Amino acid sequence: AFVAEGAAPSEGAATFSQVTMSPKTLAAYVDVSRRLTQQSDPSVEQVLRNDIINTFARRIDDAAIEGGATNGPSGIIANSGTNVVAMGTNGAAITYAKVVEMMKAVEEDNALINSSAFLTNPKVIAALRTTARQANGVEGNFIMDANQSILGTNVASSTIVPSDLAKGTGSNLSAMVYGDFSQVMIGFWSGVDVVVDQSSLSTSGGTRLAFFQDLDVAIRYPESFSVIKDIIAS
Repeated sequence: AFVAEGAAPSEGAATFSQVTMSPKTLAAYVDVSRRLTQQSDPSVEQVLRNDIINTFARRIDDAAIEGGATNGPSGIIANSGTNVVAMGTNGAAITYAKVVEMMKAVEEDNALINSSAFLTNPKVIAALRTTARQANGVEGNFIMDANQSILGTNVASSTIVPSDLAKGTGSNLSAMVYGDFSQVMIGFWSGVDVVVDQSSLSTSGGTRLAFFQDLDVAIRYPESFSVIKDIIAS
């Protein structure tokens, strides 16, 4: 507050909210035969451990970006508090106007805390590279420029961003996300726990490797993101 010379301001009353998480268990197992264990070099157990850990990492990224699976975390796309920009009743091709609308939605909420970026899949990236900003746009005036950016904002691509969404009669629709990705919080209750089970397959001499990790995803400010869930792209 503005105060007169020599006057003291009134006391402020700060308010706080809490972002809560609860552990969600990511699990997998693989059986290894006795003969494979004997013949493998390098160790098949170590190869499988590395493969499963890499698969877990990709699955965690998927939960943070989309989420919403049964017993799993809710990520950006599945979060009900984000700004949703609709393309059409049954989906539609991406346009420059809709991309600008994504940016506008977050900016109107004053929700860019740090830096911002776009994230989508390779199908939409191809459309951004070949779709002119205006119907009568000159060659080269595409939505995404040669520096992989839109209006100076970086555009990232990942096959983790879904391309199998549905809306109305539309199917195989793609998503696109814009926002401040520093607002995605991932909490871990453990590393990747490995249980080596030599009992379940004891009659054949095999080994079962079981993997577990407890985690959750929370979006600190859902308003920091805008999402399109119905882009037609091939």
